[in-house]
Amino acid sequence: MLCYRWLIRKMFAVLSLLILFWIVYIIYTYNTKMNLIRASRKDITHLNHKNMKYILQWTRRFSAPFDWMGEGNSAFVKYKCKYTNCYVTDDRSYFLDQREIAFNGRDVIHLWPFQMPSQRSPRQKFIFGAMESPDNFPACHENLDGFFNWTWTYKLDSDIRWGYLAIYDKNGQLVGPKVDMVWPNMTPVSEGLKAQLKKKTKAVAWFVSHCSTKSGREHYVSRLNNELKAFGLSVDIYGSCGSLTCPRNNEKSCFKMIKDDYHFYLSFENSFSEDYVTEKLLTALNNYAVPIVFGAALYTRFLPDGSYIDAKALGPTALATEINSILENKTKFYDFFRWRNHFVYKGTDGPDDNCF
Repeated sequence: MLCYRWLIRKMFAVLSLLILFWIVYIIYTYNTKMNLIRASRKDITHLNHKNMKYILQWTRRFSAPFDWMGEGNSAFVKYKCKYTNCYVTDDRSYFLDQREIAFNGRDVIHLWPFQMPSQRSPRQKFIFGAMESPDNFPACHENLDGFFNWTWTYKLDSDIRWGYLAIYDKNGQLVGPKVDMVWPNMTPVSEGLKAQLKKKTKAVAWFVSHCSTKSGREHYVSRLNNELKAFGLSVDIYGSCGSLTCPRNNEKSCFKMIKDDYHFYLSFENSFSEDYVTEKLLTALNNYAVPIVFGAALYTRFLPDGSYIDAKALGPTALATEINSILENKTKFYDFFRWRNHFVYKGTDGPDDNCF
């Protein structure tokens, strides 16, 4: 018995040391990255602004949306923002001098009370930034009630919005997505586009790497595949959750395969949240496939009626029937692409998206 207790204590001591070393390693790695960034401050443009605005990143900066902000005002200069008098830092020694303090939603939920600011000035604005669904990273603790002044998320009603996609009209004007989106009457697709779409030979594609999700999309697809068998069809699943492969380092060829071969693409979200629509939608739209969506968003804020299929609303059985019906009626299939006469969908990587 004494030997057993001694062994348990020794194992506990070893485990504690390993955890300590791991924490030290994480801190060292983070500080090393930060030193490298600070050492390369040649990309920071120190303009002669009389009214410089400072933004303090309270949590780690190596995850979205913080990772795009750069150091100093480099990102604002890079994207040719209207205002470049914003200076980003994570140096907390300047806390009392900062007007805006930003917290990453996926990290703030893991902070202990003593890791949060111990004081705040009435002139300071605390900003909650998040690109992930609260289904995956819920910030629900009572200590956070009334803590933040502004939100900076993918939600359309955020004080500062930073989403996954943007909608432009044919004149290059940013028009959406937005809560009160109004869509025009869509004109028919051209004969040239019909000829391109007519060459497709396969039914449904899905690129996926996370096989167990909060939304349960993997279970839905399993049921959908069973229903499609009745029509001699299937979902071709690429990635670690399926039997087919298309390397991520050869993304262009993967997208070309969708463009050339597939009628539909599963734009299935990994979790459910209002307005949570990710780049998965762009994979379909920008590669000439009909998006089959699965999420909790009100999709008419992002897509005109008749340009997508809502898997959640239909259910696997009705969806399989609808897919088969569309494949048998090319005119019905072509109509899904009328939006192309009016809009262009892009990822959020330009001044309209990255500037405050």
